Amino acid sequence: MLCRYSSVQLVHRVLLSVLLCVACMSFAGCAENRVPLVYNSPSENTLPVANAPSVCIVTFEDKRATAAIGQRSDNTQFTAESDVRGWFTQALGTEVARLGLIVTLASTEAEAKKSGAKFIVTGSVDEVWITEKYVAEYDSRMTGSVRLKSGTGTLLNQRFSNNLSRRLVGPTVPRDILTDTVADLAKSMARALYEKIQR
Repeated sequence: MLCRYSSVQLVHRVLLSVLLCVACMSFAGCAENRVPLVYNSPSENTLPVANAPSVCIVTFEDKRATAAIGQRSDNTQFTAESDVRGWFTQALGTEVARLGLIVTLASTEAEAKKSGAKFIVTGSVDEVWITEKYVAEYDSRMTGSVRLKSGTGTLLNQRFSNNLSRRLVGPTVPRDILTDTVADLAKSMARALYEKIQR
């Protein structure tokens, strides 16, 4: 049996299809493959406490197995818009400063030694990965290693990891879940460093 539609009905069906496609693109496809790496700095100025020790954090090494930072549900890859090492290092520096310590950043360990800081932090970014399982379901995992040194030797050498899952729709979901993941990881690292420094 053949179905016949009037020209008006056909126009309506075409418009409906276009609108559905636009809606799908707005909610599902707007998350770009290139993800900006941001970190939420404190809204207020964080000042070191009186007689706080100085800590110099060296830019972390990138020991990830791939330059990509994740995979989408269509099997394409997420890539970072900026340097993963710098993003990771800045996140840790922000969280250590929030604990009241004097924090400086250095590109190399040699540069850190010249800074005169009492403590030097080095480390590596071992994994940064986000998986878009479905259109609105994401998993992220992040792993990093951190080492704390002073004039007496190595005080801490530890690996940290964090995993998060989100069921959200929107173009900023990959960015937001990575920001939350690195925040939790940086806070855990900062607390461990602080405890060793304060002993």
